[in-house]
Amino acid sequence: MSPGRSSEMSYIVEFNSHIQSYFISSTYGNETLVNRCLEQLAASSAESKTFDVSVYECNIFFVNLHKLLSYSMKKTNLLWSVVAVLEVAVSDDETRIALVDKFRFLPVVSMLLLEVHTSDQQKRVLSLLHHLSYGASIYGQEMFIERLIQKLLTLIEQNHEKKGRCEVAQLALSILVNLCHRDLSTTFVLTRNTNVSAFCKQIKKFDLLAWKMYIILEQNDYIKEIDLHYLLRMSFEEVRLMLATKNSFSLRHVVDFLRSVRTLSGTREAEPAKAAVTDEYFQRDLKEFLQEMEKYWQTRTDSPAGEAEGRKKKTKQKVEPRKDRTSEGLFEILECIVLLKPDDKELHRKICEFGPAKLINHARNDCAKAIDLLRTILEKNPTDAAFAEECKTVLASLMTTITNCDDERLAIAFAKLLTTIGKTLNAVDDPMNEVAEQFYQHLFGEVLAHTWERATFDYSLADGPVRVYLWALHTFNELANLCPTYWYAKLTNLLKQKPIQFLIAKGLTGGSDVELLEALLQVAASSEFPKQDVAQMIDLLKSNVSAMGTGQGRVPLAPVPGNVHNIQPPTGYNYIRALSRDLQERIDQAVVQMQDAKAAGLINDVEKSELVEFYTYKINMQTSLMNDLRSSLDGTTAQITTLMHQNQLLMAEIDKNQKRSLPLLLKESALENENRLLERELLQMKSAAATYDKKTSQMKQELAEYIKKYGEKSQKCAALVKEIEHLRARDDNYEKENKRLQQELIAMTKNRDDARKLLKLGEDDRQRLTEQRDAERKQYECKIRERERDISKRTDLIQQLEQTLVQRDSTIETLETEGADLREKLKEREARIAQVEAELKENEKIQQAIYSLMNKNKK
Repeated sequence: MSPGRSSEMSYIVEFNSHIQSYFISSTYGNETLVNRCLEQLAASSAESKTFDVSVYECNIFFVNLHKLLSYSMKKTNLLWSVVAVLEVAVSDDETRIALVDKFRFLPVVSMLLLEVHTSDQQKRVLSLLHHLSYGASIYGQEMFIERLIQKLLTLIEQNHEKKGRCEVAQLALSILVNLCHRDLSTTFVLTRNTNVSAFCKQIKKFDLLAWKMYIILEQNDYIKEIDLHYLLRMSFEEVRLMLATKNSFSLRHVVDFLRSVRTLSGTREAEPAKAAVTDEYFQRDLKEFLQEMEKYWQTRTDSPAGEAEGRKKKTKQKVEPRKDRTSEGLFEILECIVLLKPDDKELHRKICEFGPAKLINHARNDCAKAIDLLRTILEKNPTDAAFAEECKTVLASLMTTITNCDDERLAIAFAKLLTTIGKTLNAVDDPMNEVAEQFYQHLFGEVLAHTWERATFDYSLADGPVRVYLWALHTFNELANLCPTYWYAKLTNLLKQKPIQFLIAKGLTGGSDVELLEALLQVAASSEFPKQDVAQMIDLLKSNVSAMGTGQGRVPLAPVPGNVHNIQPPTGYNYIRALSRDLQERIDQAVVQMQDAKAAGLINDVEKSELVEFYTYKINMQTSLMNDLRSSLDGTTAQITTLMHQNQLLMAEIDKNQKRSLPLLLKESALENENRLLERELLQMKSAAATYDKKTSQMKQELAEYIKKYGEKSQKCAALVKEIEHLRARDDNYEKENKRLQQELIAMTKNRDDARKLLKLGEDDRQRLTEQRDAERKQYECKIRERERDISKRTDLIQQLEQTLVQRDSTIETLETEGADLREKLKEREARIAQVEAELKENEKIQQAIYSLMNKNKK
């Protein structure tokens, strides 16, 4: 656990201790202490997983917070501090669902909406209700639902005619859509409290929200002309308006619609969906959407100081929403569009033009969504190695971010992106190995450092950290397949650790995340996977759950043990409707009896006024009875809410005890395994001791035989001693002779060494002469090669000159033949010229004769 998270947990514990004294005596000092804890918790980061409902102290905190919100409805400071804490808590989906289903915050926040009156306060409470109501399973016959729906309808009626699309009315309509989506009972309450036709006209300008409400109300007259083309254009228009007005809550409905369009690909409406996403209007709207998104990022980047100042003033300004979810919604929309058009290269090119680093920087607090977008693009374009290389450049900065925070979604998204990049490139290089090594040490460093100290590992981990460990394990398994020289041994070492085997067993027995289960099955397919150890862990987990579950059943509305009164759960409007039907039947029976009595003559002077007075009295009496029942029903509902909170605390305590008992069970199983091993070793040692005894007896018998033989051999040894002395004298003589021979050998060795030195000098001279001769031979060969090259060059030049002469001779012959031809042609032309000149002379003579004749005629 990080230091920031531990400090936030200390604030939760401090709040739980101060709130009890505040409930007893609401003094200014107690209120200040409680408010200070709430302000510190409201200023915490939404990604730090501060409010983990699997922690016992957090369960107590939310129960006290629910009581404080009901208790402090008139105290402004505490009220908005509680709202600020809830705005941080609803950012996590698991905590948000627990706030609605387990801690029942929706009724008390709905009552808060009835108390506030200013526009800013209404926006803030409506935004909180929007987050709480999204995806929640609500029982439509609860008492607060009708009052909440009436208030929302009033807000829509009061604000729908304002210029533009009023944010209050849009939020109210969004909450109505969340409440009525796939809930017939809540839809019936809505239709009972409004004129459906007038309501449909009021919400007509809210586009996508109105369309969803029309579908819920089954108003076919309003949606019969709407098709997928128009709805997709409406979605992009909704996003553009949101970016202009900062109403980020409407993004969730756009994302839901785009996901529903994607699901149509596997149904009968596949062709209209394909036609809608390939339409030219869709291409144009998509291009405009990307441009608007880039403008939004640019304007947000240009004003960092204003945002920083706004964050500083956030704790003081009590009426502003806690966090803007715009970036997260934009990245989800981009991911949906990529999934809608997986083969559109132009779309991918436009998104890739932003660049991975730019996308990550614009994501800010929603890096996980940006990483999911990058991973989706890579999965849909597995051949785009260039984009994968670009994604590698942001791994180091992401690893730094993961090291400095405890965001589980970011860690899981990073692990998936690392796996996808490796698969796309089909290789792992040194930079990726370095980043993966940092990720490996960040997650599994403590596990590997405390291999033999099992108490250091927290076996009571929540589901979020478990998912992080398991996704990282899948990543390193894929890296081991791509780069076994670097990762295979590390993965094998990791799979041998008992904590990792426990996490794998927990992931396989959970089964809630199908994608994670598939990833674990891929890990289990490896050859080094410890199947027997993980199977033992799974059996241990199952036996632990069954053993703890047999003591107390998890019934949400079960009465707390020790409580004397057995309070039945309220039946809501069914009970009230049954009473109203009973009242109507009793009144009808009374009318029939009076009519029968009048017809029989038993009563003759009964007038209409008396009958009316009688009926009025009976109706007033039954109305007062109904009001009493309604008030008692409200009180009973409050008591049941308290009992549910107490039951939730007991279930949290049970979970806490289970998590505490799990390490003890693991230690017990380890000790049992060790005892079995020791028993096997003891049996082996007993069998070895029996074998040793047999060998000892055999050795004793052999020793007695050796002693007997030793006596006989001692006599032989005495005779041998004499012989040895004689041999020693001979050895002395041999030693003297050997010394003389060694001296001669030394002299001969010296002569041999001198001869070797002379031979070595001769060899050196011969080697030098040989090298000199080789050098001269190489120089001579070089000169020969140079002369040969010169000869070859001159030969080539001679050949070229001969070819040139041949060409020139042929050219000269050609020119001579052409000259002869030209001379003949010249002679012919000269003869022709002489002939033409003669003809010209004759023509002139003829002309002169003609002129003379003409002159004569004139005379």
